[in-house]
Amino acid sequence: MRLSMWMIANRLHALEPEVHIKSEAPMELRGARNVVAPGCVHVYEQNHDIYIRYEDDFIRLHDIGFNYVFNVVQGIFDFYNDWTAKIQQATYDMDFQKIMDECWFFFGNPLILMDGSNRCLAMCSQYSDDEVDPEWEYVSRNRYSSLGFIRKMRRSYSVVDMYSKNRVQVLHRGNVEVYYETLTTAIYYQDFYCGRLNVLGKERDFNNGDIQVIEYLLQIITPALYMLQNQDTLNMRRGVFHELIQGKKVMSSMLKSQLDYLDWKPGDVFQVCVLKLSREYQDSGSCALVSNQIRRNSLNIYIMPNKDEIIIIYNLRYMDKSAVLETIRVTLQKDMDYQAGVSSPAVGLQQLKRYYQQAEAAINYGNLMKPGKKEYYFYDYALYYMIESSDPQNLYCALHPDVLHLEELDRRKNTGWLELLKNYFDNECSLVNTAKAMYVHRNTLVYRIGKLTELMHYDWDDIYNRDYMKQSILILNFYRKKYGEDFGQMDIK
Repeated sequence: MRLSMWMIANRLHALEPEVHIKSEAPMELRGARNVVAPGCVHVYEQNHDIYIRYEDDFIRLHDIGFNYVFNVVQGIFDFYNDWTAKIQQATYDMDFQKIMDECWFFFGNPLILMDGSNRCLAMCSQYSDDEVDPEWEYVSRNRYSSLGFIRKMRRSYSVVDMYSKNRVQVLHRGNVEVYYETLTTAIYYQDFYCGRLNVLGKERDFNNGDIQVIEYLLQIITPALYMLQNQDTLNMRRGVFHELIQGKKVMSSMLKSQLDYLDWKPGDVFQVCVLKLSREYQDSGSCALVSNQIRRNSLNIYIMPNKDEIIIIYNLRYMDKSAVLETIRVTLQKDMDYQAGVSSPAVGLQQLKRYYQQAEAAINYGNLMKPGKKEYYFYDYALYYMIESSDPQNLYCALHPDVLHLEELDRRKNTGWLELLKNYFDNECSLVNTAKAMYVHRNTLVYRIGKLTELMHYDWDDIYNRDYMKQSILILNFYRKKYGEDFGQMDIK
């Protein structure tokens, strides 16, 4: 490893050196000599002071013996070479904790390494939870950055600045709400955001030597960070729910295994919520951070960041949409603006892609019809979706929940509930006219209508509800004639 004059000066910090080094002093020194030699610092004595010089840059030490200083400077080169070897080995082992601990011996300051999801990979162990600052304590205990801290950073620095590729930046106490001057850099492998390294100036001030070491360190560890997170990304994409959302077929055994892990059952009723953050937070790091915050605030949900949005799948046996949306509100508080779209309920998850599309559609139609709201329900815009959709399976999944429920009962028990509801609507909800049309006694009809009401969850006296039900019955009957009675239970391309 080649050193700069700044890097040598940092290792001489305890000797209180007098430093005269230009800011751009390069890393090109390979050793120390007692004579002038190319690529080496010249150590010599003059007027009882010891000088360490390279070209026009020099370090002056007072009242210290020449031999002692010369041996110390030689030892600095050995130290960096040993340090490089340890970092390289720890990188090979993917031991990021060791990397941070070894870096502390150089910086003498707290260090923390985050991945691209703002998850803490390692923080130097030389400091306890409460020994640095509140954010250090939070990360130490939760292993993720706090939303409040990220908000503070973005309030002081633009997103472009905060995510500038591999450029070490200084966060000054006067410009941003940090306890100590901090060196920070967003780490990229090509265009892939791998994480962030922060060094906090708790014990000593920084100089260009610290920046140079960080830049050198990143050259070593960045490929390993990329490999780690790329593997995590691949594993995430291989997940059963991700496959289903992409419309891919998955083996029933794999789906069952995933459901068993969550203590869910194949016949449970599910819903999908799509959460979109405001534009300034639409990056993979923010989405991953919010995902983990929501996950900690709510058990028994499946949540995943997906590009610039977050997909939440929840089981109505454990919680309803109100509880999920309240969790989102509590998690985000006033830190971030957002929009959430909620799908219709779905029995089972084989059609997960279509219910994900519903949650997306809820936001799109909501912004068109009622802009400015934070939360939109597919139910309120289902008729618009049905008008525009040309996919029979999408239409089936978009049918009114009560109509789908009655259709399932009819299929299993041959109850005739849908025929009753259709006739009742066709006759403008007149008991007399409906009884005539169906050739049943009025009292029989009153009894069946009462039973039908008990089976339904929505009030058909509401105009929108009734229109939605009528349209759903119309579509269902049409596609049954076209594709057969098993329409909805088959794949139609």
